[in-house]
Amino acid sequence: MAKLVYVCEGGDCSEKGSVELFEKLKARFHEHDPKEERFKIRKYPCFGGCECGINITIWPDRVFLSKVTDADLPEIVDQVEHEKEPIKRLTGHVKPDVEEFIWEMLDSPF
Repeated sequence: MAKLVYVCEGGDCSEKGSVELFEKLKARFHEHDPKEERFKIRKYPCFGGCECGINITIWPDRVFLSKVTDADLPEIVDQVEHEKEPIKRLTGHVKPDVEEFIWEMLDSPF
């Protein structure tokens, strides 16, 4: 199963540059997996952690990254590709119930 990497495109994250960041992240993953067999990069309407944006989630790993910048992208790709531990400085910023809600949504078969 391919890992799904979602980049928030909600209003606050978009204002902070998530649209451009999405394109850069997608290009980086494409270098490692051009057919998207291992990684799929997708936009997500809003995670609800607006004050902590730009937000990215990695599923099914249940990794919620916040305050992401362009400088973090190489490390994020490395983390996902090599199944490394989550990047500590980018985790734990949103409330636990926000994260749990997102995991319930992504785990849902609907």
